[in-house]
Amino acid sequence: MAVLIDQVLSGVSREMVEALAKEMDVHANPPAGLIVHVATEVPEGVHIVDVWESQADFDRFRTEMLDPSAERLMAAMGETPQPMPAFKVSEVFEVVRGR
Repeated sequence: MAVLIDQVLSGVSREMVEALAKEMDVHANPPAGLIVHVATEVPEGVHIVDVWESQADFDRFRTEMLDPSAERLMAAMGETPQPMPAFKVSEVFEVVRGR
C-alpha cells in the first residue's frame, strides 16, 4: 500500500537538501519504491512530501541511504548529526501519474 511521508525540516536550508540529493545521486538513480519527491521552502526551513510504494520501501531508503548520507554530509559541514525530525505518514488510496 502506498504511503505519503510529510515533514517539515526546521532550520534546514534548500542548499542542504540539494547537497544531500547530490550526495545520494537520487536524480540519476532514484531509490526503489519512490513514486514522487517534492521539496519546498517554508519559513521554518524545508517542507518535504514523498509518496512511496510502501512504508517498507521508505524505511529501507531511510536506513540504507538517507540517514548515512545525511550523517556524512553533516560531518563534512562540521555539524553534529541530529536524529531525523518527526514525519507524518498517511495511507494513499489513489495515485494518478501524469503523462
